[in-house]
Amino acid sequence: MSQRKTSNNSNNNDITFYHYSRFENIKKINKNVYKADIKKIISQQKKTVAEVVVVLKCISLNNNFTLNDFINEVKKHRKLEISDNILKFYGITKQENTNNYMIVREYANNGSLRQYLRTNFQKLDWNVKLNLSKQIANALMNLHSNNIIHGKLTSESILVHNGAIKLNDFGIKYLKSLFTTITIPIQYTDSRYLELFNKSLDIYSLGIILWEISCDGILPFENESLTKLSSALSSTNNNIIDLINDIIAKGKKEKCIPGIPPKYKEIYADCLKHHGNSRPDIIEVVSDLSEINIVSNINLTNNLEKPNEKVQSSPPHINFATTTINNFNISVIKKLFEFYNNLFETQSQAIRPIMMNDYIKEHNLNSVKILHKMIRYSSNHWFTSLIGFFYQNGIGTVIDNKMAFKFFSLAANERIFMKNISSNLSLRKFYNINKEIGIIRLAHMYRHGLGVERDLEKCFQIYSKAAGEGSHAALSCMANCYEKGHGVEKNKEKAFELFLKSEKGDPHTQFNVGTCFRNGLGIAKDETKGLQWFIKSALSGNINAIYEIGHYYDKGICVDVDKNEAFKWYFKGAEKGDSWAQYKLGIFYEYGNGIDRNQVKAFEWYKKAAENGLSNSQYRLGECFYDGYGTKKDIFTAQLDKFLVPQHERDKFLRVIESVDELCDLLSKEVSHLQAECAKIYRWMLERYALIEKTIEFEKEEWRKSCWLNLVKIEGKLISMVL
Repeated sequence: MSQRKTSNNSNNNDITFYHYSRFENIKKINKNVYKADIKKIISQQKKTVAEVVVVLKCISLNNNFTLNDFINEVKKHRKLEISDNILKFYGITKQENTNNYMIVREYANNGSLRQYLRTNFQKLDWNVKLNLSKQIANALMNLHSNNIIHGKLTSESILVHNGAIKLNDFGIKYLKSLFTTITIPIQYTDSRYLELFNKSLDIYSLGIILWEISCDGILPFENESLTKLSSALSSTNNNIIDLINDIIAKGKKEKCIPGIPPKYKEIYADCLKHHGNSRPDIIEVVSDLSEINIVSNINLTNNLEKPNEKVQSSPPHINFATTTINNFNISVIKKLFEFYNNLFETQSQAIRPIMMNDYIKEHNLNSVKILHKMIRYSSNHWFTSLIGFFYQNGIGTVIDNKMAFKFFSLAANERIFMKNISSNLSLRKFYNINKEIGIIRLAHMYRHGLGVERDLEKCFQIYSKAAGEGSHAALSCMANCYEKGHGVEKNKEKAFELFLKSEKGDPHTQFNVGTCFRNGLGIAKDETKGLQWFIKSALSGNINAIYEIGHYYDKGICVDVDKNEAFKWYFKGAEKGDSWAQYKLGIFYEYGNGIDRNQVKAFEWYKKAAENGLSNSQYRLGECFYDGYGTKKDIFTAQLDKFLVPQHERDKFLRVIESVDELCDLLSKEVSHLQAECAKIYRWMLERYALIEKTIEFEKEEWRKSCWLNLVKIEGKLISMVL
């Protein structure tokens, strides 16, 4: 498709311009909003091509909202595009023979949230409602963490696509340009709406939306406000403010809808407090929503909040002298940081987030709440590297490498007056550990281009400086740079020399030394010495080394084959979360290696490894479902697993499958159930190409072949429709 960069000072902002003539089947769906088909739209990040349906929305440019203002809005929006709940912006177009610019953005097939709630209210149980609420809150948290105020948050401005929330964050600058006309429903509007634009305005609107979700799309005060609003349409802004105060600020109440979880009601009641500084921030809302568990309708009914029960006031201000933060003991964070430090010293990068999540589960902690408390803690400069780790790995939040980079930078560059902590050895230790980890992780971000432009030379310089100041971890990272040739000329002998120099008391580096001996990297190959180093590392707790010892006994590398001994080591690694050890245990239980055969146990370990992201195990899990091995036979789930559909995308998969059920009506009666399911999978695969763009090319091709083999037996009418 023809496209170019926009002119008029926007070239440097990399906004794609699409010729209006390339859009087909343009249909008006709302005022100044159109739906259109476009044959090909090129993703700026992935450089891929796909057929999509888009929305064209007119941009009202004037003296208060210029094209440059719009470009600035786009810059802010692009910070958020990693989130699936933020509406994707593709570019702009211009109507032919006019000066009318139009946004080209993602199409949402379920319409607005209000339409979705009112159309599907009979189908939406509290699990679905809570899921929608969490998606909206997380999307708003994404905005606020980037210092973006939405300012126009309503159930009409929030869209739904295949049952998933899509938030459009364009609006606050444009809204201010329309200062003389209020178009937002008064229920969503703070009584000080025209006086101050801040984040509490969004929190108030969120409270109304949460209320609306609980009431199946019915607005609070709907009948009353519409009557009064109709008589005030021609009034001035001041009269509208009076109307807002009359309906909202005076604290009028509506009858409670039966079945609302008490905690949920408490959350939106806090959001609707009259004074903005009394409302929770968005992190607190996300944390509170995460604590709600929907067990059953019976439990909900029996535990309804009493009508006269008072909502607790806002939490007190936190100061460093307190030992608890809203009943959350700071010792929990200290213990968590100590565990994090142990992970940093003993484990590889890949296993750390798995073990951290396991620790949080084992101690019955809430990761969202922990992150919230760490960020709000007045002296969080003692553990900013841990906050960065949470953001980098999506623990208690969505993965956000820019936020991770920010907190790693804070940790690396923190300056504390040591005279203030010289008498407190515990604080001094925390400071030194946090700073060292921050420096190492900051260099890692530069090394891999996470949250910042990739810069291998800068990465190596950071490692080199830290190593010169005595950091053995930085010295080990320098060795890895020499091994890979990152920021320095590749030199395997130098890499081995530095690994050996930095191994003192570092189990992870000891593992690297063992790997050098096993593979002959920078030193003559010596598998026996490799095993000796692996044992040394394993005894200090390194999980990779534990797996390698099992592998030595499993394959008989410089020792006799001993399946029983291999099983013991694999089991140790599997219990600690190593996905390869878990996969190996599945094989051992399946074939009776070192243990009696057990189909159920084999399936359980394959499942654990698959949940930890190991593709080999995910494919094997699909075979188990297909054959009914160790579990109930499930051909449909088998297709999901065998073709490596990521766990977090499966809900989206199932929603799309439901939306194409009409294709089955075209199948002949002789077509088997499996063929019908394959037809659905193939149809969804095309959707996946257009919307997700994450699957490896080889996997896509294997998927295409498998589905096609079954599709060839289906009526030609279906094939033409699917293709």
